[in-house]
Amino acid sequence: MLERFGLTFSQEGTWVFHPKTVGGASVVFCGTAFKPPPWLKEKYGIDLTEEVEEIFREIPIQPLPDRLIGTAACKIMEGAVATGLDWKPLDKWIRPEKCRPNCGRCSLGCTVEGAKWTAREFVEEARKQGAELLTNTRVTRLLVDGGKAVGVEAESSVGRLNIHAQTVVLSGGGKANPLILQRAGLDKAGQGFFADPLWFVGGPSEYPGSIHDIPMTAGAHLEEEGIVMTDFTLSPTILAGFLAHAGAKGMASLPRVAGINKTLIIMIKVRDGLDGQINPDGSFSKPIDPETRKKLDQGAALAEEILVKAGVNRKKLFRTTTIAGHPGGTVRIGGLLDENCRTPIENCYCMDTTVIPEPWGLPPSVTVVAMAKRLANRLAGN
Repeated sequence: MLERFGLTFSQEGTWVFHPKTVGGASVVFCGTAFKPPPWLKEKYGIDLTEEVEEIFREIPIQPLPDRLIGTAACKIMEGAVATGLDWKPLDKWIRPEKCRPNCGRCSLGCTVEGAKWTAREFVEEARKQGAELLTNTRVTRLLVDGGKAVGVEAESSVGRLNIHAQTVVLSGGGKANPLILQRAGLDKAGQGFFADPLWFVGGPSEYPGSIHDIPMTAGAHLEEEGIVMTDFTLSPTILAGFLAHAGAKGMASLPRVAGINKTLIIMIKVRDGLDGQINPDGSFSKPIDPETRKKLDQGAALAEEILVKAGVNRKKLFRTTTIAGHPGGTVRIGGLLDENCRTPIENCYCMDTTVIPEPWGLPPSVTVVAMAKRLANRLAGN
């Protein structure tokens, strides 16, 4: 489901996850929904009110009922409230009637069909309407004629294909879209992007641990500081990998993995800058600047206080390495894209996290799907 089995790193060593499957990041996201920030309308004139309302009705998106909020998430919420944070259940792309408590597999591909929404549902709907889905097929470049996109060139298991179309919408993700556009002569694609760096902070308790919970059921958004904090679920293998990558301090915490069944875990995700670039050979640079590290430290210190109030021994707390969740802004609105996500190449559009115009720091799924609905309406002439 992930490029290089999840082992993708920037030139500076930042661990960045890049989904590579039908449905993209929605297959491995935790199903947490944040509405678009007000500045998207105020600064860029993009009003997604109707599209967001439509999404919330369709799924429907809502906080999970109490029966699906696990023991660890409840203990973390109690600790956060005691710390003075506005910590509460979050909106989820999850259908409660189909969801199983104590599953914790949202980010590993939901095991209950139809419980967690993914973009594959839209793909299947399109196929029923006559769309053709080509898997194991890699788009290598745009086909351009007279400054207009007329299709794409792709490599597949049966050889090279030229796929012609009146409209091309690139949805390859934060790394792939810039490469395709660079090959079409748009050298500024991939110059600067955000990656929403995150840390995990955890520690052993006397309660059932976060591994049993649905991840990100509750949390707090410190908007001014650019920090989001939630409970989280990590498997023993993934936690061990994160700790090992954290260097000597992380390696010293590796024995904590043995007690993961009773480990409480908090994720801290922060809004970073538009540093770094996507290189023509597919490698990329993404430095973590001092201001971003300061936010991570601030969030981690808060998480430690929450966990101590939830019953974790302060001396047994641990932090993981820096990881990045969803690279975006590589082909931004206000840069290479107009407000309708159209590139300088006529008939060619982008639609995924690459279009987001400024550093984000939030789960982007609602905004991306709402933007996609908005673009679809325009392309359909509505």
